[in-house]
Amino acid sequence: MAIAGPMVETVLGGVRMTDRIVVPFEGPGAGIGELTWGQQKVWTLMQQAGTSLSMGGAVPVADGRTVQDLAVELAFFMCRYASMRVRIRSGEDGAVVQEVSGSGAHALGIIDVADDEDPALTAQRLADQWDATPFDHAQEWPIRMAAVRARGVVTHVVVTISHVATDGAGIAVMLTDLAERDPVTGEPKNPAPTMGPLELAAQQRTPAGQRQNEASLRHWERILRSASPLRFGPHVDRGEPRYRRAYFESRALHMASKAVAARLGAPESSVMLAGYAVVVARLTGINPSLIQVVVSNRFRPGIADVSHPLSVNGLFMADAANVSFDEAVERTQRASALCSKYAYYDPRQLEELRARISEERGDVIELSCLFNDRRLGADTDVSMPAPSRQALDAARDESTFRWGEPFAEYLDKLMVQVSATSDAVELEVQVDTHHVSANEARALVLELESLVVRAVG
Repeated sequence: MAIAGPMVETVLGGVRMTDRIVVPFEGPGAGIGELTWGQQKVWTLMQQAGTSLSMGGAVPVADGRTVQDLAVELAFFMCRYASMRVRIRSGEDGAVVQEVSGSGAHALGIIDVADDEDPALTAQRLADQWDATPFDHAQEWPIRMAAVRARGVVTHVVVTISHVATDGAGIAVMLTDLAERDPVTGEPKNPAPTMGPLELAAQQRTPAGQRQNEASLRHWERILRSASPLRFGPHVDRGEPRYRRAYFESRALHMASKAVAARLGAPESSVMLAGYAVVVARLTGINPSLIQVVVSNRFRPGIADVSHPLSVNGLFMADAANVSFDEAVERTQRASALCSKYAYYDPRQLEELRARISEERGDVIELSCLFNDRRLGADTDVSMPAPSRQALDAARDESTFRWGEPFAEYLDKLMVQVSATSDAVELEVQVDTHHVSANEARALVLELESLVVRAVG
């Protein structure tokens, strides 16, 4: 692929580059239309948070790739995925619309570091600055990419993508497609996705799409009309920082959740969600647990390989506090199946439904407890032997809890996100400490670990 084209500004995402390579692109799916349901949800969150909820970071390059190689990778993303060619603006009637371009030019930024500078620090500074700088979605492509060079050799690549263009599973699709290109021709292994954001938005407007939307709204209405309006206790001013995040890394929780899943023949995600439902009920004294669970929707026909965001919140409710943990997992599996089935809807209509129910009940139904299992492909190995009590106790001694950088603003009261390293589970806890104290947040993850470890048997 030739790297040539019109001049492109050397400032990317508000950061001036040392140099740049112009990357022309051309791809299918061009047109103008409304946002998909997933994009609508993300767009609303972005406007409320005042950020692009960006994903990405700085990645070391140790395989000899050059700036030309990285430019080809950027071109691959721009040509193959229509969501990377989206600009978002107000339409003639004032509604938000997206415009997918069929061709154009982007730029790979290049930053050269001085001999006495650390390229890793430069790459991380750029990643942090891009993460903190909202995209101009009406003018800017939703992906930023730059190479960091030291003495003429690429040491890092920095990539930041706006959440309105993709989600975690979408990035995984993009990276898999990139890795599976033919090493000689550079051609991808699989055909390009045919379901771009405009095509998906059109599908969601069809009678079949509207039937799914109506069924999902009935599920939400049924739960919202029966749930307690409160999730947490009253507001208590505990000073600053109010909005905090913490990280809990546990090899014991990793081992135990796998063992319990294998023993029960259940998904690991169900074990983790069951544990969360139990400890939240114990923390708040409110049962059944009502939790918004992030659902990817990629299990639905025809959209597994798209890049644009498909994750929305499903509504999960289960009485898991006063039963055995095995029973809690079973109840969680049943409730999770309904949660996932009905997590595909028009967000605007859902908000109208929530407002109507709150008005009729005379109470705002609080939905500020969230759970997001970001692990991909965590299959249950039913043949896996259970770890010994000695091994679990030793692993628990290694567990770590630390506070990260606080949020300037935060939209919810409690959220736990699950990630995994090669041999541990990492829980990221996001909390409004005026409703869930810092001590309660720490106690919650420790109790979750203890609960699942005890359930190994």
